[in-house]
Amino acid sequence: MKVYGVVNVKGGAGKTHAVVHLAREASLTRRVAVLDLDPTRQSVNWIELAGLGIPALAFDIKQSDLEAYVTQLRQEDDFDVILIDTPANDRDAALETLMVSDIALVPVGVGTSDTGMLGTTERQVKRAQQLRPELKAYILINRARFAPARERDTVTEALKTGFPVLDARIPLRGEYQAAAGKIPAGLHYGEVWKEINR
Repeated sequence: MKVYGVVNVKGGAGKTHAVVHLAREASLTRRVAVLDLDPTRQSVNWIELAGLGIPALAFDIKQSDLEAYVTQLRQEDDFDVILIDTPANDRDAALETLMVSDIALVPVGVGTSDTGMLGTTERQVKRAQQLRPELKAYILINRARFAPARERDTVTEALKTGFPVLDARIPLRGEYQAAAGKIPAGLHYGEVWKEINR
């Protein structure tokens, strides 16, 4: 079983979109579940509204032991892939997620204040990597292809973390902005899935 933690301490970076789209993509060939640590339950609600048939659990990180739960899931071997959606402004949840993840995906939006908060997320990832050197981290650029100069600036800032920036990008498109609660159809996330699993 492989665990993918989607983390960025800043809200609105595209974590939930990434989790649901990647869960849909992975479910085409693998047994997938989603853990939603965000108290708003956005991933769970979206998956249920869209009728995706993917097991999705709202997980209260304040009340439950994420490490023990993921260990149990690994032992039960019912899933090939677990995707974890993390809440905004919760460094503890981000760090706990990173400590159980095999791959960390950090969404960063172009033309937003996401890069200003990137240092906080970078520190969380690097702290986890000190304890778990096998943890791989990637940066996913969101809202791309609408402002080339801003996109270049965003990529430049993202590269300062030392984490690879994925070649696959999620463009700023109406279909993504209006996707919540609907069956994900974003082909761009298919490219992301392939790239993080090379």
